[in-house]
Amino acid sequence: MKKQQQERTIKIRKESEAWKLQQHFGALTDRLNRLPDANEVQCNPQRSAPTGLTEMVF
Repeated sequence: MKKQQQERTIKIRKESEAWKLQQHFGALTDRLNRLPDANEVQCNPQRSAPTGLTEMVF
């Protein structure tokens, strides 16, 4: 006899703190994934990466 899998969904109330956190996190990730426009690229000059993030090259 096979066991049947039950699918369940979790509903979060819009008034809850978890829903607000998810909305803020989603907005943040949308902003991070957005490509910068030409004006924004000109305003942010290129900088070198921190030495802790780069490997030594010989």
